[in-house]
Amino acid sequence: MSKDDNKDIEYVDADETMKARLVALWGEIIERHMHIENGFSIVSVHAGEPIGLISVYWRLLPPPLPPTKEGYIDIIEVIEGYRRKGVAAELVRLSAERARKQGAYQLRAWSSEDKVEAIPMWKALGFALCPITGQQINGYFVTKPL
Repeated sequence: MSKDDNKDIEYVDADETMKARLVALWGEIIERHMHIENGFSIVSVHAGEPIGLISVYWRLLPPPLPPTKEGYIDIIEVIEGYRRKGVAAELVRLSAERARKQGAYQLRAWSSEDKVEAIPMWKALGFALCPITGQQINGYFVTKPL
């Protein structure tokens, strides 16, 4: 599949039925990290099959700030044959647009350092990188003001 084939990909809001389908396909991690009620999830679909997912939940930044809403990307996945074709970028773009419209100050995520494809992607999408080391898992917080 080439980037030109992206016109055949649909991006749909997930509901509980789609969540159950993804849990059956991709396993328990989806059950734990896919949000419907306390955030939103967008699924990329090609030829009727889910090929990617992004799930965002709402959080408030802690004091001393006044209540400040952020969207936290809990999971973003694209199946192997569709990676590096713009699918994840479109999922992030759609999520940033939705979070902005719903009053979020920023969109944030965590990526462990072993995700060698993800770290450059976050940077290319305009996210600030904040490396964290000396923790249980080294990696990066990434954030993008909206």
